[in-house]
Amino acid sequence: MYYEHLLSPGSIGGLYLKNRVVMPAMGVNLANANGEATEVISRYYEERAKGGVGLIITEIARIDEEYGVGTPNQLSVTEGRHIPHLERMISSIQKYGTKVFIQLHHPGRETKSALIGGKQIVAPSEVMCKVTGEMPRALTTEECESLVKKFIKGAVIAKTAGADGVEIHAAHGYLLNQFLSPYTNHRTDKYGGSFHDRSRILSEIITGIKYMCGTHFPVSVGLSADEFVEGGLRLPDSVKIARTLESYGIDALNISSGIYESA
Repeated sequence: MYYEHLLSPGSIGGLYLKNRVVMPAMGVNLANANGEATEVISRYYEERAKGGVGLIITEIARIDEEYGVGTPNQLSVTEGRHIPHLERMISSIQKYGTKVFIQLHHPGRETKSALIGGKQIVAPSEVMCKVTGEMPRALTTEECESLVKKFIKGAVIAKTAGADGVEIHAAHGYLLNQFLSPYTNHRTDKYGGSFHDRSRILSEIITGIKYMCGTHFPVSVGLSADEFVEGGLRLPDSVKIARTLESYGIDALNISSGIYESA
């Protein structure tokens, strides 16, 4: 069967894609311990680009070294020193006409203290993930504001390294999903409570990225359409979130479902 539309050119925002085949983000843990892209991870993505995919979304790239480590040997976009290594990886993909998005990520409560030097993990509220089994500390308002800046900085680093866009990971129960969901967000400050306030941190990140990287720099957001947990996000909630994110100026949505507790 010939997939006429799948193999025809497409676009995300103003970004041209040679086809509509997208390789979504998958953790490969092939960076080095400092989060720098290695020759191995570059070759991994280069082989997929050779295969003809139109867009590759990288594995999760951490935006925070203190509490934001999700896996060992994951990519990092926290410092300027990561740029040359990312640049080499991105160039090895783009030479085949494949576009690259860097996925920006913070695990929140879905990580282990062992990955962050024994410190207590953090989240919007003190709601423990039944899978990781560790009680998180609630982020202060000031820490939330700092994380907004770190997501924006991560996008700037990605763009400087030559990425064609970024994807903000707000799915699968990770930190930004935790802010969106009434199941995990019990805050009473400006980042919790109403639908608008639970969405505030994501709106600030998106508008900040668009301001710093330009309105034509594509931004995708990953969402879990249904968390499949009591008190969590359901499809009607996510439709409302999607429409709200569109009003903030995002260029694409990457829709999946579930969190660690409903895997």
